[in-house]
Amino acid sequence: MSKGLIILDPGHGKTGNPHTTKAGYYEGTQNFVLSQYLRDELVARGFDVKVTRETVDDNPELAERGSMAGRLGAKMFLSLHSNAPGASRSPEEYARVRGAETYYSVTDEEGNAPIARALNDAVVRTMGTLDRGIKTRRHPDDENTDYYAVIRNAAQSGCRRAFLIEHGFHTNHEDSAFLQSDECLARLAKAEAEVIDKYFALSLIHI
Repeated sequence: MSKGLIILDPGHGKTGNPHTTKAGYYEGTQNFVLSQYLRDELVARGFDVKVTRETVDDNPELAERGSMAGRLGAKMFLSLHSNAPGASRSPEEYARVRGAETYYSVTDEEGNAPIARALNDAVVRTMGTLDRGIKTRRHPDDENTDYYAVIRNAAQSGCRRAFLIEHGFHTNHEDSAFLQSDECLARLAKAEAEVIDKYFALSLIHI
């Protein structure tokens, strides 16, 4: 019996956001690779998994990615990204900024925060990077609505367990070197799958 459906969303498209540390690597492609490892880890643990980008070349609209969660009755929506500093950073600072952070839906902060914390801890520990915290971001026109379109559309479609992980900075040498390694991405996928599996096991106990 399936433990439930999880939607994995590898952010951007194939060549979205190049790594500034090494030519030929992109946020969109490396997170697609991560999604494949994470899908396999979750399936092995008894989950059904749907990936918003079925091939590395796919690049669906943000609303389509998020709303897939509610349309298919998913228990969790997880968007996979890596980060870059704002343009205001000086050239000297730009490459030094690193660390992982996880955003979660404001539609159920009490329920989502512990999961976000566990996911972010797993990423920080596995990558050996800095902890930039767990966060919400609210829409400027409605404080009860999520800012990020994929989280917002997942929650509004009925899947309130909606998260976006920034897996380090693809502009930082240490973080990006990790993200460029298939072996490292496989370890990261295992760590995240363990967190998700544990959460679902605990939620079943409490039902």
